[in-house]
Amino acid sequence: MDALIADDQKSKPHGKVVFPETTLIPSAALWERNGNGPTHIGVRIVKAPKSVHNVARYLAAAALEREVIPLILSRIDYSGFEQFGFRVERVPEEPEAARTAEEEIRKFWDLAIIIDGDDIGLWTGQRNTAQVGASHGE
Repeated sequence: MDALIADDQKSKPHGKVVFPETTLIPSAALWERNGNGPTHIGVRIVKAPKSVHNVARYLAAAALEREVIPLILSRIDYSGFEQFGFRVERVPEEPEAARTAEEEIRKFWDLAIIIDGDDIGLWTGQRNTAQVGASHGE
């Protein structure tokens, strides 16, 4: 019925599209949850974002509107998210030790997904190019 009404025309989005179009499939772990509580996600920080305020604003909005609680996994001593009240877990800088620590934290907090902080920078228009080599070169 929709095909007849829409005549195979896609509607154009109104306003600013926040999430980039991608061919990646969302994490199945997000859909396996019982829905009785918030979903926790990990945000990997290997270098402080240029503007912590912008990223914190997006994470706070997700927490309030969607009950998606971010947990900051920081490989630096001070990420800047502490000032906004986010839970920040310090992770070792060495790649193998960091992976082990992140896996332990993922299990403890039942994290649905761990994303690179640089990916959030893409959404806020502030890609941190120094972080790309560090986060993707492990």
